[in-house]
Amino acid sequence: MEEARIQFSMDIPADWKVMDFSRKGRQDYAKEQSMKIIEQVPALHIYRKKLEDVLFKELTSSWAMGVRYGASLAAPTTDGLLSASITVSVLPPPPDQENVSVFDAIAATVHQNDDESSGDSESDISQVSIPEAGMALRVLGHRVFRPQEAAQGVKYSIFQTYVPFGGRIVLVMGQTFCTDVETQLFELFDLVTGTLSLKIDGGGQR
Repeated sequence: MEEARIQFSMDIPADWKVMDFSRKGRQDYAKEQSMKIIEQVPALHIYRKKLEDVLFKELTSSWAMGVRYGASLAAPTTDGLLSASITVSVLPPPPDQENVSVFDAIAATVHQNDDESSGDSESDISQVSIPEAGMALRVLGHRVFRPQEAAQGVKYSIFQTYVPFGGRIVLVMGQTFCTDVETQLFELFDLVTGTLSLKIDGGGQR
């Protein structure tokens, strides 16, 4: 897995499926996730196609903005479908600001996203160290997915890890609509992200 001069690797559980970012792959994943949302909030069934379209557009936009790898879990349980995803993106760094570290600049963007997230609770932000990737900013929180015209939105959980590297920002994003089991999934996201390894093409591993 690589982006320009940055190469990355990460250990993904064997029962997770690598996401197909082709047009059909994005359509299939959007359909699967829209059904999961309706399962959680049946009142949104009248917006099923709109949900699917919005999710498809978000996937397409994410790819254009830097997502380079993704894997998803979809496991049937007695309580319904357990679903989650994890993606790796290579993003441009935040704009340079005098006397502001890259971590503070990222945190400011996260707080801005919190403010735009329908008044949900503020994200938990901390610094962590990943053995083969270096220091990173860890963000745990929630966002609200709401298609246009829908009065009710659906909360989803995010587990983000921002790693400054090679003049870029490598973002590992764990996400799930199964907020009732987010603690267990966050533990899994933490284990997976802890295996992240970064290196510059032709250079040494971090």
